[in-house]
Amino acid sequence: MSDWFVVASVTLTPWIAGLCAALLGWAGARGDRAARLAAILVGVGFVATVAVALASVVAPHQPEQVMFGSTSVRLDALALILSMLVLGLSALIQVFAIRYLRGDLRQVWFVVAANLLTGFTVLMVCAGSVALFAVAWIGAGAALVVLLATYRPLAQARDGVRRTGFRFMIADMAFLVPVAILLVAARGDIPLDQLGAVAQSLPLPVQLTSALLLVVSALARSSQIPFHGWLPFTLAAPTPVSALMHAGVVNAGAILLIRFAPAIAPHQSVMIGVFAAGAVTLVYASAVRLVRPDVKGRLVFSTMAQMGFMIMACGLGVFAAAIFHLVAHSLFKSTLFLGAGMGVRQRAIDRDLPPRKIHSPFTLASAVTLSVLVPLAALAAAKWMFAPSVSPAGGALLVFVAVTASVTLGTVLGTTFSPRTFLTGTASIVVLAFGYVALLQLFTGAVEPSTTINAAPAWLLAVPSVGLIAVQLLSRNPHRLAHLRDLVYSRTVTASLPRPPAIPRPPVTTGVLS
Repeated sequence: MSDWFVVASVTLTPWIAGLCAALLGWAGARGDRAARLAAILVGVGFVATVAVALASVVAPHQPEQVMFGSTSVRLDALALILSMLVLGLSALIQVFAIRYLRGDLRQVWFVVAANLLTGFTVLMVCAGSVALFAVAWIGAGAALVVLLATYRPLAQARDGVRRTGFRFMIADMAFLVPVAILLVAARGDIPLDQLGAVAQSLPLPVQLTSALLLVVSALARSSQIPFHGWLPFTLAAPTPVSALMHAGVVNAGAILLIRFAPAIAPHQSVMIGVFAAGAVTLVYASAVRLVRPDVKGRLVFSTMAQMGFMIMACGLGVFAAAIFHLVAHSLFKSTLFLGAGMGVRQRAIDRDLPPRKIHSPFTLASAVTLSVLVPLAALAAAKWMFAPSVSPAGGALLVFVAVTASVTLGTVLGTTFSPRTFLTGTASIVVLAFGYVALLQLFTGAVEPSTTINAAPAWLLAVPSVGLIAVQLLSRNPHRLAHLRDLVYSRTVTASLPRPPAIPRPPVTTGVLS
């Protein structure tokens, strides 16, 4: 089978699906027909990608690659994993949208824009050179803005489009500066596997500036502080748009950091900045998520927190862990968005339940002790079995995961402490710990970039750990910290809402009234 056919079967199906949907819509066909055809074509692309991935596992060989001069489309392990993720989720979400948008006048608009976004995203993850990655990066951002305009007659939708478009434009301009510097230095396009040599040939101030600008673009696309002002204002988009966006587009920041790691990872100061942005966003978004009253709003800030964890992992140099969390988060969050209607119903049920009873100090102490010991023991056993030679940064990340698992288990046991909840929670933590470490080790062997990494110090993970524990303690309504809790609550609620428009002051008049 030729490389041309393999690469085309993976990368071209979304474009063909979007073109067919546009032609059917222009010809006046029903939106359902265009949506079904597009979903089938994208599904065919997903099946083809799975077949290529299985063939590469059964008979390892050089990745398929199509060259256009120095520009190339390359199907390495990372490209295959992310292409399967993007095409599979896009096909699933488009099938869901057939019924969700049935009879909607904007159905064809959604189908065309969704496949445009899918096509650019697949091209981005399969890009084998700097110039092609840049084209796909800019195209994916523009396609997302078009997709958010599905319900553009709504004022809230127009506000989301404006905020997203403005921030993407600023961040993409920052991205194009280092890309132009690299292309000029190489006098042409640069294969991504030669990016490190070109970047290291630049003067040190230029290297640092280029790395910082690349990081700015990655943080903006993943809605990280201080560029987080667009994602919370996209809630007016229909549910399939939200599912597609949260399952794929916000992950692009980690993809950029990994593909451009040879130009970013050698500089520890830049990696510390990446870690700090991710850690601050993780704690902030976790706090806001607890106070949002709406289901989709909670999901949005949950996504920001997960993206913060992913960016933080990149700052530690544990890129394989970032990709693993990217895949897991995409699968999990798309499911939550597609089931948001059921979430509204469950939220109403939980609100009407009687207040939680307060347990005795002995019960609370037992819950805290068990919630600390169980995750630590499970992850230690899983590390000993699957990853005995994990790096210091990887070990520190496992400790951080143990802290977050302890917070989750402690919340469950602190709410309902019984033999049933203890056994269920313990079994879940053990299964998740062993599965997490095993899959993380598998991803490390498949997608870890081979480049010099001067990562952020692993001890910095103590800062977000303390922040998450503090947020959880404040949410448990401690009477001694009531004033601090109320202050944090009011600030997080205010931060998660749009600012009202400024009221113009009345003109100042002078003179004496008669």
